[in-house]
Amino acid sequence: MISPPELQLDVHVKKSTGWIIALSIALIILGIAAILLPGIASAFFTSMIGWITLISGGVMIVQSFQSKPVRGFWLNLLVGIAYAIAGCYILFNLGAALLVLTFTFGVLFIAEGIYTIIMAFTNRAGHRMSWLVALNGVVTLILGIMVLNRFPFSAIWLIGLYMGISLLMSGTSLLVAALAIRRSAARLSA
Repeated sequence: MISPPELQLDVHVKKSTGWIIALSIALIILGIAAILLPGIASAFFTSMIGWITLISGGVMIVQSFQSKPVRGFWLNLLVGIAYAIAGCYILFNLGAALLVLTFTFGVLFIAEGIYTIIMAFTNRAGHRMSWLVALNGVVTLILGIMVLNRFPFSAIWLIGLYMGISLLMSGTSLLVAALAIRRSAARLSA
């Protein structure tokens, strides 16, 4: 028979993990939608970057005037203005912003792939795992080459696909963690 403290723990765990499970299912659904509709997802996430940049710029401008006597006022103000201008540019030029982000991702994937391959062979701390690190580098390098090889057409789908995979993986890992917590709590209260 379950005693009141264990019953409270079980109820609390189910309530807490219920929200996590709901969030994880929402993330999984959004991830699948982004993977199935990468063009729409790319435009959406790029516009979100624009809004975040614009709002950040506005906050930085306001903050710089609130802390005017503090050293660095002009630098904070200029950085805030630059953020606001960049945010507006992204929002009014989604296509160009998508091209820049995609090209940047391609270059970063190539640089990361090369760096990871070099690290796999020069810093062999885990000798047995160095082949896996090298494989990761090769895959990342190939992905970067594919992105740039298909550029500018890859701009239509890359950001949306990347975000979709990220949302899907985040949702899946949250769901697995929440279900594991529920199983552990059930074992403790049994």
